[in-house]
Amino acid sequence: MAADGFERKRPKTRASQALAAIIFAFIGWLLALAQPVCAAAPPPAQHLTQAELWHSPSGSWAPPDTLTHSDDAVLEAATPWQTVALPHARPRAVATPAKAAQAPPQVAWYRLQVPAAALAASPQGPRVYIPRWQTSGTVAVYANDRLLWQTRGSRTWNSTNRPVWIDLGGATPADTTLTLHVRMASQQGVGGALSSVWVGPAEALLASWRARTLLQADGVAFSRGSYLVIGVFALLLWLVRRRRGEGLYLLFFVMSVFQLLSMLHYMVDSEGFGIADEWFAWLAYVAGSMGSALCSFLFLCVINQLRLPRLKAAMLLYVGAACLITLPPLGLLELNTALPALRLALIPPGLVMIGVGVWGAIQRRTWGSALLALWLLLSLPIGFHDLGLQSYRGDIESIYLTPYVYVGLFTMFLLIAYTRYVRALDVAAQANATLERRLAEREAELAASHERLRQVEREQTLMTERQRLMREMHDGMGSSLMTALRVIEHGERDRVDVAQVLKECIDDLKISIDSLEPLDADLLALLATLRFRLGPRLEGAGLALHWAVHDVPPLPWLDAQSALHVLRILQEVLTNIVKHSGAREITVSTAEQAQGGVPGVVVRIADDGRPFSPPPPEALPPGRRGLGNIRSRVALLGGDCAWAPGGERGTVFTLWLPLRRG
Repeated sequence: MAADGFERKRPKTRASQALAAIIFAFIGWLLALAQPVCAAAPPPAQHLTQAELWHSPSGSWAPPDTLTHSDDAVLEAATPWQTVALPHARPRAVATPAKAAQAPPQVAWYRLQVPAAALAASPQGPRVYIPRWQTSGTVAVYANDRLLWQTRGSRTWNSTNRPVWIDLGGATPADTTLTLHVRMASQQGVGGALSSVWVGPAEALLASWRARTLLQADGVAFSRGSYLVIGVFALLLWLVRRRRGEGLYLLFFVMSVFQLLSMLHYMVDSEGFGIADEWFAWLAYVAGSMGSALCSFLFLCVINQLRLPRLKAAMLLYVGAACLITLPPLGLLELNTALPALRLALIPPGLVMIGVGVWGAIQRRTWGSALLALWLLLSLPIGFHDLGLQSYRGDIESIYLTPYVYVGLFTMFLLIAYTRYVRALDVAAQANATLERRLAEREAELAASHERLRQVEREQTLMTERQRLMREMHDGMGSSLMTALRVIEHGERDRVDVAQVLKECIDDLKISIDSLEPLDADLLALLATLRFRLGPRLEGAGLALHWAVHDVPPLPWLDAQSALHVLRILQEVLTNIVKHSGAREITVSTAEQAQGGVPGVVVRIADDGRPFSPPPPEALPPGRRGLGNIRSRVALLGGDCAWAPGGERGTVFTLWLPLRRG
């Protein structure tokens, strides 16, 4: 029993160990990629870590087409540029007044000098690569005096998580210096951040740009899409199994939907989503994030088997109040000016989630719960890391890690699904084994029963055949022997040929024995047996026997009883011809012939003796039992018989038998 229990637990243990390896490997991978991806980019790409900063008095959101047409003095020699190190960040307030969204922007210019070496000719040409930037406003990049790139769509949701990738082809001649200007128009109090800048051949920067794009934007979209696909699958499972109380699948589906909403801002491209900024902020930062936190909390309670009714009520009240207060139609809060504050509002639900995960691990003491608790504990510094990144504190060239925190929950769900799948396979295997064992037992019982039935059938068959033979011998040979006995007893030998009677008795006995031989539904074999038995007798009586038998289809119903009926019929006909017709020749023939649309075969016996026309059954004299026996036997076979004139003389007897009876 212990060994069986160990074997049942092995798949879950191995799965938990695999989960641990995956989680820790994933953490290490993210932490490594959170660093500046291009730090080790090969030359001749140039890493620009220094710029000049100027705060412009311009109040325009839209960037100028060219620097010469700018409404400020960005190109004047007297402009007071200040040297700063990149990455550079300007402070951001936790919350700003609602009127700040309607106020003129705060404009900052960054000027960077690109050495000529970075612009050397290459197959794909030089590129400008900016790993990260962030602000609520507009951003534009200029090469010398030319506008190369700018943000579009919403000023708040403008693909801030996507790295900048600019083709410099034609912007400046090769082997000459280039001046880059970055204009950042930010909402009042929001500030802004700019990472270091890379300039060089596309071949040297492409891998880093793609990695950044994957981690900061596309990876989040792909993961949420995958979660939603798994969530839809879970929903289908719940629809099938909802009567069994499988609420976990429905909860996972709802959580995947909220997770998708909470990450909408990672999926914004340069054209935006076409949704009002207030509603977009509410869907992503309030409904999505709060709903995801609530569903994750309930998910943890389910998998850790914790009830916590008061804590559930408090979480529902907190999330519901947050979603209601921040509804855009109410106008109680300007969401686009309070995004960092909304991030801070997620701290209490996050702490509750961590507490539930740790408490569940203490209560359950399983591999899965322990790993999940460890993952949730690691999410705490990750959350503060992202809060600092949003407020431009710390290394702004790192990436947001919060989108990847929920990988642990989704992995746990997959582990649960895997464990249930393995358990279902074990149950199915055990059920199959039990079924096979029971089936083998039933087969053995059926075989024994079948053998008993076969034995009973054999005994019944022997009994039936014994009774049939006794009846035939009694009715045929017995009556003939009794007749011979009376003749001898009464001295009437002149009236009856005793030897002839005894010969007929012997023929009857032989025919009865022949009917027991297996025929395989072959009528011709049966006729051959009859010829073998009666041929010498017919020749001894001076009759010439002509055999004109042709192939006919087999008769599936021709068993021993039916064979005896056929033999008796033909024997009686031949006996009557010998005794009463005075014939010298007899012809036996066969053919395939249908009667009344029913397929069958015929056996004809023709003689050249005196014509014979049998009377109808009701007119038979009392002593003429032969014709009655023939007709009764034919009826038992389901066939038909008839006597007809044979031309100038003689009679033709026809026996018709159906191919199939019933």
